[in-house]
Amino acid sequence: MQPTFCFIDDADFELENFQKNVAPAFKGVEFVYARDFERALHKLNGRRCLCFLLDIYGAAPGGGSGDLPDPESLAPALGQGFEVDSLYQDLAGEGGERANQFLRRLYARVQATQEAFTAAAEQLGQSAAFGLHSLAQVRENQPWAAALGYSRKALYADAAAMCLGGADGVLQKPQGADEAAIAKASHQAAPELAMASFAAVDRRLAGMTGLVGLRLCQDGVSLPLVEALQATIGQLNGREKRSAEGRRVALEKLKAVRLEDLDLEQKDVEVILALWDWLSLES
Repeated sequence: MQPTFCFIDDADFELENFQKNVAPAFKGVEFVYARDFERALHKLNGRRCLCFLLDIYGAAPGGGSGDLPDPESLAPALGQGFEVDSLYQDLAGEGGERANQFLRRLYARVQATQEAFTAAAEQLGQSAAFGLHSLAQVRENQPWAAALGYSRKALYADAAAMCLGGADGVLQKPQGADEAAIAKASHQAAPELAMASFAAVDRRLAGMTGLVGLRLCQDGVSLPLVEALQATIGQLNGREKRSAEGRRVALEKLKAVRLEDLDLEQKDVEVILALWDWLSLES
């Protein structure tokens, strides 16, 4: 089965931009596109997804009035009339100590702007709760899948929250002054994004496979299957030289084991079937 990835974003422009300018760089992968996880699950229709790219900022249920914030509410945080020279006054110490004190002062201004952004986003009904909800649903419904935050608006704290929530990483959407510039930047960044996503799938499946193999060893279940899983891990984690031939051999070893003859838990079967899909990409 062709590996399936899923991109979830609540904005039509982002979905269309990804499909046109980014997805073609993911060679051999079929994408499912949806505005939220529930719709993605419906579109998947029982198929295994190996990687979810999750927009972090989106419409949060019951959040905000949807009205643009008044300029007066933003002005204090944005610091109109701020004296740049104040950043340089009375800096103590020398060298790195002085530099760090300056950067802390400057970052205080950055933080104030971030707080203004967060307040405006909340008033408009958007927050990182959108991405965190998607992430929780991925972990509950398809735990073998890699889950990556993918955002242009998310702040450092949002990225940290995603990682604490179990994301396999956070990637930044390409930026641009307008939609045309964003489309161009997305096309240029697509190969790097594909590489990062593929690496995340490798890491996720290698970790899950290791846990399955350890459990099978402890339970004394099928030495051939354990050996096949070990060969797979060697291809996923880079311990061995990665190649299409290596993946093909690992896949053949895995498929030679009759899973239906073994007393396996369903969660272990799902991980093994996900490996089949993933190894087929380059085999």
